[in-house]
Amino acid sequence: MAIVSLCSTKGGVGKTTLAICLAASAARRGARVVILDADPNGHVRAWRDAATREGRGVGIAVVAGVTESTMQDRIAEAAENHDLVLIDLEGAASKAVTFAIAESDVVVIPSGISGMDLQEVFRTHAEVKRAEKMLRRSIPARVVFTGSATIKSRVAKHARQEVSDGGVQVLDTETIRRPNAYQAMHFNGLTPLDPDGDPKAAQEIDQILDEILAVITPAEETA
Repeated sequence: MAIVSLCSTKGGVGKTTLAICLAASAARRGARVVILDADPNGHVRAWRDAATREGRGVGIAVVAGVTESTMQDRIAEAAENHDLVLIDLEGAASKAVTFAIAESDVVVIPSGISGMDLQEVFRTHAEVKRAEKMLRRSIPARVVFTGSATIKSRVAKHARQEVSDGGVQVLDTETIRRPNAYQAMHFNGLTPLDPDGDPKAAQEIDQILDEILAVITPAEETA
């Protein structure tokens, strides 16, 4: 069982899209997966409704309306019955975010590559460090760049270097802006991991999931 929080103090960086895609990747591998929708906007629930209408999203459970007062109970319940618990958090610092971070095996921080996005990476990472201090245990955090035009661009390389220099680890894989790969998810429920999804985007998501799981269970522990 693994608990993964997707967290950023900035909205619009792809938390929900990444949570859904990671869930789809894990479900395709046969894992029992649940997404806890703790964002008041309820975009995961909206995706599930769209996916259900189209006969998609099979194998992914969604628990909607998770709040500060229910967070810890919902996590405990989800962890009992699922191999992977993904928590889609609101785009602001709150007690709900703190509770989720405290229960997480790894915190994933999605980010764009603008200066504003990078500022929020460090603010989000500071929330993780505060939780570590409170709990007196290490909580791994990893940044994943989302929606980049290309990983080879000068701006993307600069963003990656700035985050790394600031002491925050970055996943090797990032999502690339691909027409129709992610944009329609919340309207028709289609993810890149579906049979008629975008195969290149699916490969990106699979690789990101592999990197996240490797943080939780290092290779030497499974050898």
